[in-house]
Amino acid sequence: MSGRAVFLWVVLPFVALSALALWLTRDTPTHVETVAVEAPTPPEPPKRAPPPAPTLALPPEPTPQPPLPSPPPPPEDEPLEDPPPGTWSKEEIRVALRAVQPLVRSCLADASVRHPGSHSVKLRFTLDAQGAHGRFQRGEVVESSVQDPFVTACLLDTLADTQFSAPPGKPPLTLTHPFHFRPR
Repeated sequence: MSGRAVFLWVVLPFVALSALALWLTRDTPTHVETVAVEAPTPPEPPKRAPPPAPTLALPPEPTPQPPLPSPPPPPEDEPLEDPPPGTWSKEEIRVALRAVQPLVRSCLADASVRHPGSHSVKLRFTLDAQGAHGRFQRGEVVESSVQDPFVTACLLDTLADTQFSAPPGKPPLTLTHPFHFRPR
């Protein structure tokens, strides 16, 4: 490119745009004189006395009652020995756990490559029957002997992706279950 072409295509448009930008952003002085004109104020209307406030009879305040003792939460170390009546049976819980165990074991086996030794993890999840299939919902890692974000992600993905056969119409059941892995 010749020097003339650079001047015509680069320098000249740059200078023109710079001048335009300066002109658009300049401060313009205002020479407008302001004259204050006072408008006549209308006379104030006569003030009236406010109407009396209505009185309301309030009910007496209730006396505070002591809180009722709440039942102790179920133990969360193992699956429920006897699930509540009308919910999941022990066998249905075992079917769900058998479906997820190989994948959890795979996650912990991968962790043992980077972190040698035996490992344990405690997962909390909700069993949810959707049609003829069940799913693990709201999975979370409660305790883990491996503090590795990749292992945690693997475990949570495993819970989210696993399906098992479940009878329809069962209400959701939240469990906390430990999983253990010992290398060979």
